[in-house]
Amino acid sequence: MGSTYTLTGDDVVILNDLPLNDFPDGDIATLDLPNNLMEISTGKDGNTIFALDEAGNNATLTVRILMSSNDDKRLNGLIPPSDGFARYVLLTGSVVKQVGDGAGNVSYNTYLLSGGMVQKKPAIKANVNGDTQQAVVEYVIQFANAARAIA
Repeated sequence: MGSTYTLTGDDVVILNDLPLNDFPDGDIATLDLPNNLMEISTGKDGNTIFALDEAGNNATLTVRILMSSNDDKRLNGLIPPSDGFARYVLLTGSVVKQVGDGAGNVSYNTYLLSGGMVQKKPAIKANVNGDTQQAVVEYVIQFANAARAIA
């Protein structure tokens, strides 16, 4: 049996139908799905209950953006206001990871995200020793639903 190869690159992160472009070095986006899709409980005589946990559809998208870039300005405008919170328009998004097989074929590992809201304002830091990360801001966005598709 032959080896399996996986090539990755050219990933895309989209929020409200617009791709993000102003990324720094290193990890630019992380999508975390922290909750279980189901829970299980086994009792007497091996009787077992399986229960759907809807929180398993929740996702946390963390994106790292260059400070004061166009993407930073756009994301800053998506931070929910403290007044008029109930009028906030929830975000949509997607994360598309392109995966090649080394023979010219590409598949797309896509997460479609809906019901999103920026969780908190990005922090900043000041550094006098040349730390380049002081020019990077991190946005954490919570989504109610994350659906995965592979095409």
